Parts: sequence; C-alpha cells; structure tokens
Amino acid sequence: MNFKFILIIILCCWFANCSKPMQTEQTVIFVKVPPIYNDKLSREENFYRFTHFLHPQSEIPNPIPKGLPNYDGLLHILIDEKGKITINSQDAGNVSNPDLLKEKLKTLFQERKENGVYEPNNWKVYKAVGIKADSSIKYGDFMKVLEAVKQSGAEPVILSFDNDALTKAYNFSTGEGIKN
Repeated sequence: MNFKFILIIILCCWFANCSKPMQTEQTVIFVKVPPIYNDKLSREENFYRFTHFLHPQSEIPNPIPKGLPNYDGLLHILIDEKGKITINSQDAGNVSNPDLLKEKLKTLFQERKENGVYEPNNWKVYKAVGIKADSSIKYGDFMKVLEAVKQSGAEPVILSFDNDALTKAYNFSTGEGIKN
C-alpha cells in the first residue's frame, strides 16, 4: 500500500513537472566594500591600507612614507542627486541611459592597455572602478549603472561610502588629500 502511494506521488510530480526546480535567469554582480577610514591612522596609512585591500598581493611599506604617492589607477564614478554620472569629474551620461558610461570605460581601458597601465606586480590592465552614489538615487537606477560598469569590463568594482578610506584618505581623481 505504501509503495502504491509513493508511486502515485512520484507520477503526479512528474506529470505536473514539479520535480524540476524552477530556473530563473539572474545577473550576479560582485562588488567590494572598502575598509572604513580609521581616524587614528594618518592619510598615508589609510591610503596604503586601501591599496592593500584593492591589491592584496601588494605589501604595506614599513615604515609608511610621508606624503601620498601620485596615484591615478582607480577610476572614480560619481552619481549626483540629479542622476548625472561622472568619471573622475568628466561627464559620462546619466542613470536613465548609462550606455555612454559603459563606452567611456571601455575606451579608457583600451587606452590603458595601449599605454601599459597595469596593476601592481601584475601584467593585468588596471580596470578598478569605485562608485559613489547620492543617497537619493533609486535602487533600480543604481543597478543600471552598476550593470553598465560590469559590462565595460571593470574589475574590481568598489562601492564608496562617506566614511570609507577611498573617500576620505585620498581623492583619486586629483591626487590631493580630502579634508574630513
């Protein structure tokens, strides 16, 4: 009797196609969250801490040199409250159509390849991108921008917050320290 009952359940599931798990297509985007800026450390110490976070194979110098190095590797994307997108302060479209952003990033990565801009201790073209969005930006708009950044070939993608080392320790677009 139990065997017949189990067989009926199996057949019902087979006919109802419930034996197959539902498959949905999803895009997964991995981002890194940088270390929080430590007020007890100097700007230089926070910079090297962030650099080590970005490139774990790089070592933090001991002792830490004074002054911030000239560093222009990370592309900094800003989304303002009106949805305007900039890459290192240059216009790159808006959140309603982030295709211009994607094309500009692809062009920048190609230029870096041609000019030999590589990650430290590596022959990989430097494609790191930091993204900071105004808090009023809608989630869906932010995800459109994030998807465009990933489609451009950026790797890694780092989310920037007001209290992280990326924002406070160093302004990557101008090479000047940011005042707290």
